[in-house]
Amino acid sequence: MNEITQFPGGPSCEKRRPSVFRQPDSMMYADNCRELQAAARRGECDLHAWTRGSYPGTGLGDRLPGICTVGFWDARHSQNWGLARHCNEGFKIAWLARGQLDLVVDDTQHELRQGQFIVIRPWQQHAIGAPHVGASRLIWILLDAGLRRPSEHWHWPDWMVFSQTEAQALGQLLTQNMRPVWDGNSDLARGFDALPPILTSRSPEEGESRLKLAINAVMLSLIERMAAQAPEPDPQLSTSQHTVAIFLRRLPDALAEDWTLDAMAEECGLSRTRFADLCRQLTNRTPRQFLQHLRLEHARGLLSGAQPASITDIAFACGFNSSQYFSNAYRKHFGEAPRNTGQAAAL
Repeated sequence: MNEITQFPGGPSCEKRRPSVFRQPDSMMYADNCRELQAAARRGECDLHAWTRGSYPGTGLGDRLPGICTVGFWDARHSQNWGLARHCNEGFKIAWLARGQLDLVVDDTQHELRQGQFIVIRPWQQHAIGAPHVGASRLIWILLDAGLRRPSEHWHWPDWMVFSQTEAQALGQLLTQNMRPVWDGNSDLARGFDALPPILTSRSPEEGESRLKLAINAVMLSLIERMAAQAPEPDPQLSTSQHTVAIFLRRLPDALAEDWTLDAMAEECGLSRTRFADLCRQLTNRTPRQFLQHLRLEHARGLLSGAQPASITDIAFACGFNSSQYFSNAYRKHFGEAPRNTGQAAAL
């Protein structure tokens, strides 16, 4: 199961990628699939999937547009690997048919139990099982609905049989609450349990129609099950302000990038003016001021470490293009030279 954006995922995944929400090698994406594949090669875990692009599994080609990967793992016993912190190219919908797994979503710990399912939005960072995976069977569908940011609109593949009302209900359930873990029921269990036999006994050419029917059954049961448990929808979660809030929250992990106002606004799909206005509302600073604040605070943390790097290395690591400019900005912000901070930390 590969949700790594450095691997293109077919026609639906080949759009221009912003660096916080979609950029390969950004802080949202990690090569977390390697350990799962290694466990499968060692015989510790069975891995079966139909995929597109370089996701591990049998290639779908042009079949089932919108599906990045559909598959399952069977971990036979407890083992030391997991899917490290990452984001997906689409909505991850996964059913734990057996066992239990640790789950972290946006820094909140959850325990996923047998009979529960998860719904992870493209902008939600999460880790599954890392670094420990117990004996378990996890069945997943990774569905690209055409959005990367919470303020964008979803577009379901034409082969999905939703009515307009059902499509709207699902879109609202997915974007106007951030709940990741849900309790399943027998209908959903039957829907997910129909996927592995198709994946293991047929080729994509032979099984495409059956898989379409099975995924549609899962999605219709999903709508009913989520609607029965969903909290009151929060329209603020699907706004541009929420998109900017996510961007700003993750910006400390991308300080070395050469950020301009245009680049930050583009990340959020907004005009310069709109982005700057929302940044001021959320931080009481202009985008440039907020970025400078984050860079200087990060630099101070590095300087205060047990074995700090050189001033020049720290300057570049924090996104400053010269050590002199960094030193002047640091002195103005903290009232002392970077060297003094490092010397004080060493005492």
